[in-house]
Parts: sequence; C-alpha cells; structure tokens
Amino acid sequence: MSDFAGLRIALSSLYAQRRGMEVTGHNVANANTEGYSRQRVDMQSVTGPTTGATFANWEGGGQGVQISQYVRFRDQFLEIRAALESGSEAHLSQVRYALDQLENLFNEPGDLSIQSSMTELWSGFDDVAMRPGDNASRQQLLERASTLATIFNHSSSQITALRDSAIGQLAATAAEINTTAATVAQLNEAIKSALVSDLNSNDLMDQRDLLVERLSAKVGATIRPGEFGAVNMFINGTALVHDGLSEELAVDASGSPVVVRWVKDGFAAAITSGDAGGLLETINVKLPGYSTDLDTIAVKLRDDINAAHSAIAGMIAVTNQDQSAAGSLDFQVALNGGGYTTVTIAGADWSGAGGAAALQAAGQAAVDATVGAGNATFTVSGGVGSPLVINMVPAGSNTLLAMSSGANAGFSTILGSTAVGLDGVGGRHFYEGTSAANLNISGDITSADHIGAGTAGGGIYDASVALQLAEMSSSATGADALYRSYIVALGVDSQTIQHRHDIQIATKAQVDNSRNALAGVNVDEEMVNMVQFQHAYDAAARFMTSVDEMLDTLINRTGVVGR
Repeated sequence: MSDFAGLRIALSSLYAQRRGMEVTGHNVANANTEGYSRQRVDMQSVTGPTTGATFANWEGGGQGVQISQYVRFRDQFLEIRAALESGSEAHLSQVRYALDQLENLFNEPGDLSIQSSMTELWSGFDDVAMRPGDNASRQQLLERASTLATIFNHSSSQITALRDSAIGQLAATAAEINTTAATVAQLNEAIKSALVSDLNSNDLMDQRDLLVERLSAKVGATIRPGEFGAVNMFINGTALVHDGLSEELAVDASGSPVVVRWVKDGFAAAITSGDAGGLLETINVKLPGYSTDLDTIAVKLRDDINAAHSAIAGMIAVTNQDQSAAGSLDFQVALNGGGYTTVTIAGADWSGAGGAAALQAAGQAAVDATVGAGNATFTVSGGVGSPLVINMVPAGSNTLLAMSSGANAGFSTILGSTAVGLDGVGGRHFYEGTSAANLNISGDITSADHIGAGTAGGGIYDASVALQLAEMSSSATGADALYRSYIVALGVDSQTIQHRHDIQIATKAQVDNSRNALAGVNVDEEMVNMVQFQHAYDAAARFMTSVDEMLDTLINRTGVVGR
C-alpha cells in the first residue's frame, strides 16, 4: 500500500462522517414535518484487493469507509394497515357527524321539539273537549296544530338540506381524490426516475406516502407496493393509482341512490370506506331512512286525527234498528266542494238477518242518485243482534261533506258518529299532505268553528270527538308513540356509531404510535448520533493530520541529516 493511502482512508472517513452528520441534521430539521420519516446512513468498509498481483502482494488493511445506502425507516405492513384504519375512522366520522346533526335538529327533549308540540296539540283537543263552544280554545288548537305541522315541515326540509350538503361535500371529496391521486402518480414517476439514476428518493417517498395516507382517509383505498418504489392504490380491486397513471371519479346524483362512478367507463366505484364511503352511507342510507320514518309519523298523525275528525259514519243500536215508522231519513252531502244535495233513505226495519244488506243497498242507491255512481261508497256491517256500523267514504281523491237536512233526523240516525263543527257540517279533514314536508292544516278548516268536537248524534257540544282525539296521546300505536320510538332509535344508532368511532380512533392511534415509534424523529437520539459523527470526524481529521506529518517528514526531511 502506498504511503498516500492513509490520506485516502482519512478522506473517506471525513466524507462518510460528514454525510452522517448531514443526515442527522436533516432529521432534526424535519422533526416536526408531517409525514417525514427519519433516515440513517449505512456505512461499510472498503476492503483491500481480493486477488493478488503477479509481482506484488497487498500488505495493507482496508481502504477506508463508504456510504452503502440511505435507510428510510418505514414498515410496509404498518403503512397498509394504517391506510385501512384511516379509511374506517374517516367513514365512521362522517356518519357520526350526520347523526349528531340529526340529534341537534330534533332537539329532544326541547320546548320547540316535535314531541313538545305534539303534547300541546293533544292538550289543545282536551281544552276544546272541556269548552267545546269556546272560540279561544278552538283558535288555540288550530295554532298548535299549525305549529306542529310547521315543525314537521322544517325538520323534513332540514334533513333534505343535510343530504344536499353531503352530496356537495361528496363532490368536493371526489375532486380532491382525483387531484391527490394524480399527484401520487406523478411522485411515483419521480421516485422511479431517482432510483434508476441511483439518487436518494427518500424525501420524495415521504411526500408520496403522506398523500397516500390522506387519500386512504378520503376513499379507503388499499395499498400495494409496485416496481421501482411505486405505491399502487385500489378501490375494491380497481386501480385508482397504478405506477405513473391515475384514474378519476365523478359523483352521479341524477338518481337515487347517489353513486360515485369511474370517469373512464361510467361504472360504479364500490366505495365502502373513507370519507367518501361515510358520505355515501349518509346520503343513501341514514338520512333517507330517517326522512322516510319521519314521513311515516306525519302520515300516521294525519290519518289518526282524520279517522276521527273526517269520517262520515254512524252506528245504529240494536234497540233502534227498526226505523219502519220513521218515514224518510234525509241528510245532505256536498261532493268536491260543490253545493249540498239531499240523500233520502226510506226508513225500514233493519233488525233482521238481511237488515245490514238492505240498508247498504238502499243507502248506496240513494248516494249514487245524489252524487253520481262511483263517487262514494256506502257500507253497512253488523246487525242481527249487534249494532249496525255505517260508513260513507268518498272514492279516490273526492271529498265529501255531510250535514243534516233541516229538522229531519236522518243525519243523526244513520250517520250519528260523524264529527261536526259548530256549523253542523261533518266530513272535514283536519290535516292534509302526503309527507312531513307538506303536512298542513286541511283546506276544509277555514275557521275555528269547523273543528269537529261533537257528533251528529250527540250534538255539536257533546265534545266526544275532541276527547277521543285528546286521548290519542296515550295510544300505544299512535303517532306519539311512533315518534318516541323514532327518537329512541336515533339515539341508539347515534350512540352505537359513537362507540364504534371511539374504538376506531383508539385503534388508529395504536397503529400511528407504532408507525411514529419507527419512523418518527427522536431528537435526543439524533443528538447522540451527532456527537458520535462529530467525534469520528475529529478523529479522521486528526488521522489525516498525522499522515500528513509523516509524509512531510518523509518527503522534506529524509536525506538532510548532516548537511
């Protein structure tokens, strides 16, 4: 070995220790940089020749040190699991937010909630039952009924607004996914170029992996390693990013359910995780489900009240079924808001075995003759030792009002169970509408006098109908009970999602802690490394100085003795 080889050894050590110091400084500088992975230089000794020369032998040791690689601390399996856990956490976070918004919307228990307004409605019917002729009680009942309908309308519109907002957020999320996926593909290409050129690509990988983590949280994509350091991402088996190529997603909200599609072919992307998956569940499952259930409650409220308030019906007791001496039994009806015309049914003895059929035939014929065939049905059941139950129902979308015909007792005898207002008219609907969104006081009720508190048989002040409606508050199958079940179901659903989300947060934190333990920068450890590299650099410099002094003696002082 040449005497100058010592300089090369010292120089290689200076280069290596300096590079180690620089990497340590790079770690410290990025200790708080999101997504940064700590790095380390791996050194290996430079050995002497392994094959002897023809006329010479290698008499030295090693030839110094060199950098073998720059190690980036990342665990591929932890990264894959972190992507899965991030997607699940983001999914549950979106659903939890939607359910929290629903709970805030209904605000139960609260002074302005549906439950409170429903309770006030039943109380209003009770007030009318106690004072059926009091206009103030009737007017207050209408106001409470209108308030309840308004709250239903508002709640329905807010659920729709939440869904529309979620659709907008989904579209923005899809755009962000497309942009991020394109950037990941570009970084894959840059990393490939760096590796092919034998350049350090660790920092590029950090940037790429940070975007991959964010993309996983957005769409729940799975990660697979590719060639030349690439990371490929798949949504249920379909590539979102493959090497240097990326695909785009688009939201299709033209129908129901809302679908996220691949732009390249229009097929639906099976997204079940990440922000996008959570938003899809919110848009297509959670919010529509609660909206439909709210509609069911509103329709139940409408039907229950209308069944008592708008039914044109009667019941003839066993002791009163012989009406053969009554002559004609008359009442008046108005079809679809038209003028009133008289329905005349001849009295007969309906107490026998064929009484119900005879009364039904006579009644249907009389109704057909008055309002036209097919516009209303007149049915009778019971009899033969039990009361005759009579119902007159308008067909299809027809409306039908009924009242007495002067002093004739036909209305109270045949249709005596009909709820009538203070003006003696029955058959008015109390509520109208087909859903929570359009529930409203019926157009039949234009005055507080139109509220049917009494019956045709008992008189307008008997208050039996108002009392019956007030008692609906305790019905086990009524709208009140249905709404309470609705709120309980919402609370249970929300609590379940919260627990699942909390567990997922803890699971994700465990994975992140494991990743940080491996990839995170420990400043104390880096300080120790810095001291080691500094001392090694000082020793290499001292070694170079010693070799230089030896060479100086050899070159400049040899042969000068005795001169």
